[in-house]
Amino acid sequence: MTLTEVSQVKLSDNDLSRESSPTHVYRSRISSNSKSLQEKDSKSALDRINRSISRSTTRIKKDTGKLRRKQLQQSLLRTTSTLQVKDGVSNYKKGNGYDLYTIDTEEIPAPIRQPEMQTIATDEVSDDCVVLFDLETTCTGSHAEITQIAAMKGDQRFNKYVLPTGNISTVAADKTGLSVQTTVQGSRILVHNGRRVAAGSIHSVLSEFISWLRSIQGTNITNGSKVILCGHNVRVFGMHAIISEAERCHLTQDLQAVVGGFMDTLPSLRQFLPGRDSYSQANLYRDIVNEECEGHSLVEDVSALAELVTVSGIPLEVLAQHTVTFLTAVERVCYLNEKNTRLKTLKGRLSTLSSATLNKIACSGLQYSHLKLVFRRGGEAALKHLLSEPISGTRTVRVSKDKQVHNQIIGHFREVLTQSSEV
Repeated sequence: MTLTEVSQVKLSDNDLSRESSPTHVYRSRISSNSKSLQEKDSKSALDRINRSISRSTTRIKKDTGKLRRKQLQQSLLRTTSTLQVKDGVSNYKKGNGYDLYTIDTEEIPAPIRQPEMQTIATDEVSDDCVVLFDLETTCTGSHAEITQIAAMKGDQRFNKYVLPTGNISTVAADKTGLSVQTTVQGSRILVHNGRRVAAGSIHSVLSEFISWLRSIQGTNITNGSKVILCGHNVRVFGMHAIISEAERCHLTQDLQAVVGGFMDTLPSLRQFLPGRDSYSQANLYRDIVNEECEGHSLVEDVSALAELVTVSGIPLEVLAQHTVTFLTAVERVCYLNEKNTRLKTLKGRLSTLSSATLNKIACSGLQYSHLKLVFRRGGEAALKHLLSEPISGTRTVRVSKDKQVHNQIIGHFREVLTQSSEV
């Protein structure tokens, strides 16, 4: 072997010995371990980030859950408070050696809506069904008593006087000529323009009127329809008076059996003859019939209305648009009677409120004792909530959102509270 070859062999052996030396292996392992540690560190950091995110998400969920539970608790508290204010609550008290429960269960009524007035079906409206009528009463308002009933259908007439249980107001006496007088024997009699007239009780006269209408139905109406009572401004006055009297006499069902509803010539003529300054029966009669409406008696008033309808030429289709069924008329009258009863409890007490506001409170189903009860149970906040309570299915509130209205009512009950130990 030559020296060159030996040298090459040694170099190769030296190279081999370097590659296989411990130092080289250690360095290689360090490099490998470093990469492994870097990978582990990266993984560990990623895990820490994920755990942090997970903890944050959990904390957010917990916070959201707490917020939601708080909101639900507040909502439940408000609902419970509202229910307690409206429905009452039993309070536990202890004293004098006894365990007592003070029970307050009077409920505040829900908002009341005015009943809708439904018109009579067109196939039930015909000339044969229409009976013209008019009434005289002791006064205006829900407590008016009928003193005379007059009606006509063609040549058939009805005219009866009624002796009221109360007195006739001065205004009504001047208008009708009717008055109640007492005889020497102490009997009450009805006088018309100074002359005594035969007068029966409201029950007997109303029963006679129903029988007369039944005969009209039998002789004039062939299709089985009911009578339609037609009058001027009847939806405001006549309808209310006759239904109220029928209710007091327990004759509503008898009247409903023969009367299908009411027809009002006032809004009918207002629609048919627009632009007039006055739509009173007397002015319409003068301008259309070209005669003065004498109006000396109720019978003449009914005859004048019949002539006015004929001469004006108003179509039956127009009159039919201003009818109301008997059932909805009864609902309307009952609603108004109950409203007027509630209104009386408010007048004279809440004197700072306008008549419109008092009327709105009464229309919503509330009377004075309800407002007083709510203020006693829940104070100012409860009373404000009641007055501004939204009516379901509408965009309106029960009474008003007006702060001035609220403050006037609250101020009243504050004053009552200072004057009494219990509001």
